[in-house]
Amino acid sequence: MDRLRNKLGIFILVAGTLLLWPILGLGEVKSSEETLVAKDDFGWIVTFDRSRPPQRIISLAPSNTEILFALGLGDRIVGVTNDCNYPAEAEKIVSIGEYFTPDVERIVSQNPDLILAALGNGQENISLLKNLGFPVAALNPRSLEGILKNIELIGEITNSQKQAEELIFSMRGKIEVIREKVRQRAEKEKPRVLYVVWYPELWIAGSNTFPDEMIRIAGGQNIAAEIEGWKIMSMESVIEGDPEVIICSGHTGASYIIRDNILKDTQFQSLKAVKSGRVYPVADPDTTELPGPRIVEGLEEIYHFLWK
Repeated sequence: MDRLRNKLGIFILVAGTLLLWPILGLGEVKSSEETLVAKDDFGWIVTFDRSRPPQRIISLAPSNTEILFALGLGDRIVGVTNDCNYPAEAEKIVSIGEYFTPDVERIVSQNPDLILAALGNGQENISLLKNLGFPVAALNPRSLEGILKNIELIGEITNSQKQAEELIFSMRGKIEVIREKVRQRAEKEKPRVLYVVWYPELWIAGSNTFPDEMIRIAGGQNIAAEIEGWKIMSMESVIEGDPEVIICSGHTGASYIIRDNILKDTQFQSLKAVKSGRVYPVADPDTTELPGPRIVEGLEEIYHFLWK
């Protein structure tokens, strides 16, 4: 349960601080054959020697860890957070603390030549690591396209451009398959959808979240779209929105518990989704909520929920 609440905290607390941080577009600023100079998601300029790609990498977020493994760089990772649990090999790597409170001393002891940070690590921690002279790239993608750009940047930094290109090509292909399927359903009305991450307080995914974007790509309409980020939605608003599909999320199997509770809760019995039995648990919420390569698997699952 503690791990479940910590996972929920990552999504809710990070989303709640998004508007407090200056977020600039990731992009290359000025590079040469010898040097890579780029701008990370926080607008900070990062510089790397192309002739000496990093060999000792620390990942401060589960999504960063997944990207590194997907690029075949697992053997270069020397530190991860306690929340980095995919793939299974990640749990065997030295822990450098929690996502929100990484242990700077442990990080320093690993002598990394690249630190991949994220929004939830805290500006103070990230700034301290940068001031200590460690190369830090801070990532905070806010869309599927942002995830692809992060993969491209990590590929550039680690001299894994070919692997990154192949991964991006594969992910774009899967996204386009879903878009094409939706285009073929253009004549059908978009189903109303609610994405729930906690119960009995109804924490939901509103606008500017990955589930919201994926619901739209998959051809649905999020009834919580007028709510910003991850917040509590009133039962009255849910009844008014009358979702035709309810998607339940929750780590360590909680998505199935939330599904069962919603189906039994008398407050939900008038909803079309409950009447038709279209209340679905996400198999692995990391595929729909973490900005990593498996986000396309989450998109495919959401499409399946909307149209099966």
